[in-house]
Amino acid sequence: MSLSSPPWVVPLNTASATPVYVQVARGLAARIEGGDLADGTALPAERELAGTLGVSRVTVRQALALLAQQGLLTRRHGSGTFVHAPAPERAPRPLGLLTGFSDDIRSRGQTPGARVLGFECAHPTPREVMTLALSPTDTVYRVRRLRTADGEPLAVEESTLPASVMGPLSEDDVTDRSLYGLLAARGLSPVRAVRHLRAVNAEPELAGWLGVSPGAALLATERVSWTADGRPIEHARAHYRGDRYDFVMELHGGRTG
Repeated sequence: MSLSSPPWVVPLNTASATPVYVQVARGLAARIEGGDLADGTALPAERELAGTLGVSRVTVRQALALLAQQGLLTRRHGSGTFVHAPAPERAPRPLGLLTGFSDDIRSRGQTPGARVLGFECAHPTPREVMTLALSPTDTVYRVRRLRTADGEPLAVEESTLPASVMGPLSEDDVTDRSLYGLLAARGLSPVRAVRHLRAVNAEPELAGWLGVSPGAALLATERVSWTADGRPIEHARAHYRGDRYDFVMELHGGRTG
């Protein structure tokens, strides 16, 4: 970056197989993490940023959405987009606070299980390209499993994992095994995740797997997890039985101004 260039001007390689919006997101993330874009800095409007970088507004919008999902930007309606840099004194949360299903079930004194309902290696969907920072020509593993506790169905989990990062993976690798345990064994433990939670009603297929009536209350989650070096490692979706599973969150009060 030249001394006269604003910190949001990042180098791009249009000949690269990496989507341009991912390049923009990675470049801005590096400037945020390197301190060139300080916490609270306002970014230019999408039109101005697109013109400065020589890309389309759609590309800028996709890049900013990815950074917001990673917690590096805050988008305020009517005000603009602002940098949300991680506090330098705050260490990453340990993996113990980002538990997988198996560890959670064991902590409840039960035995976890995982029956594979579907397994494939394919090209990513447009949404997976965005959430996992991939190229459309890359490949991903998609794993759908019925998760049990002491043999009782509790959840249907669907995980998408980048094949280039995971390495070889088979159906046997994820049968009755902890996926987070497998990631840890390969040096790919997630240390940060963003999870969305909502209530839904069971569709017939899900109801059959979970042993509930169609329309029964379920808890649906969607999560993207990152490794310590900032690589997205998993895009996960899950449906939990609302009558047998709960989530516990520890909350802390903030300072009052």
